[in-house]
Amino acid sequence: MGNHCNFLSNLSKTDTRMGRLKINPNLNMDSAISIWQPGEWVFPFIKGRVALYALLKAAGVGPGDEILIPGFTCVVVPAAVQYSGAQPVFYDIDPATLNGCPISAAALIGPKTKVLILQHTFGMPADPGDLRKICRQRNIVLVEDCAHAIGACWESTPVGTLGDAAFCSFQWSKPVTTGLGGLARVNSSDLNEKLADVFDRDFKEPGLAGSLTLAFLSGLYNKFFRPSLYWVARDSYQKLARMHLVQGSSSEEELNDPRMPDKYCQKFGKIRLHQINKVLGEMISVIEHRRKIARIYIERLATWGAFMQTGPENADPTYLRFPVLVENREDILTQARLRRIELGDWFNAPLHPAVAQPSVFGYELGMCPHAERTAERIINLPTHKHVSARDAEIVLSFLEERRTQIAREPA
Repeated sequence: MGNHCNFLSNLSKTDTRMGRLKINPNLNMDSAISIWQPGEWVFPFIKGRVALYALLKAAGVGPGDEILIPGFTCVVVPAAVQYSGAQPVFYDIDPATLNGCPISAAALIGPKTKVLILQHTFGMPADPGDLRKICRQRNIVLVEDCAHAIGACWESTPVGTLGDAAFCSFQWSKPVTTGLGGLARVNSSDLNEKLADVFDRDFKEPGLAGSLTLAFLSGLYNKFFRPSLYWVARDSYQKLARMHLVQGSSSEEELNDPRMPDKYCQKFGKIRLHQINKVLGEMISVIEHRRKIARIYIERLATWGAFMQTGPENADPTYLRFPVLVENREDILTQARLRRIELGDWFNAPLHPAVAQPSVFGYELGMCPHAERTAERIINLPTHKHVSARDAEIVLSFLEERRTQIAREPA
């Protein structure tokens, strides 16, 4: 594939490193968030991946179809494709934006292509290039993966409205959380009617006990979580999930087995619907906070000449996480754990979290070389609402001790 995926090759190296936080002052944030309000065009599910599966079924996806996916994502995305009977086909990322390369995607479109997924990685809107036009011409359904990016905009247009459909997530580490949850949004009356049928016919209400537990745990998280508790909280929750005392973000079956796990096809749950209204109501302040923390990172990392994720000039990102590339990645994450400093490891492989062999979910090494090199070196800095300016400075001080290990160029 070579370097033709680097959209920013015509920019100076300094520009490429400087990150992006030039937000359109006239942007209507209310409209960028209100499009996700459950209703006629938006359907609530237990998880974002389940919302994707429902969209695939509504689009008529089945055996013999191919679904194009960026090869820098969570394994649950190609898993949802396999549950539908289709074959995932992976396209590489642009190493500067960390979003899928539209040129790479277009080159892989064939007669079996039914759906193309456009992912907005870490809250940075993806530039669709010619993909919207190509998809219209070839009758391919364009689905946006907005799991990281509620409230972000491209050319003043909210993500989630750029294609035929979209899905988002309210899982623990997403822009706002209800514990578990996700939404599917459709942008055409035909697809809306089909998704409504699928929603009513194939998806069940979750159990009362599980819904109440999620509501309780998400309330605790939103009130009491702090960055210094990150590693303890993550390990404890994963242990409780393995013991089946709480519903985990991903079961062992989902991470290892290409077959659909039990109780996968669930709605969000009527008893918790008020949570969606609550977290959407908080979104503007959450996004403003994330941008404030991102600005702190950008200003310091720029003085080091560090590589930072870039985006199109007409993008308004939300910064779910702030990615940095480093040498000795695992050592840095181990030291951060010992110091109780929150650092993330997304995505540690083209199909995160790399529990099973990637071939189980249709990925073979070498398919997406830019993504593979990036995954070997990436860490991400927290921006969530519990991160204070002081917390951000603590993270930066930790990194400054390892400044020589911070990359200055894309992978």
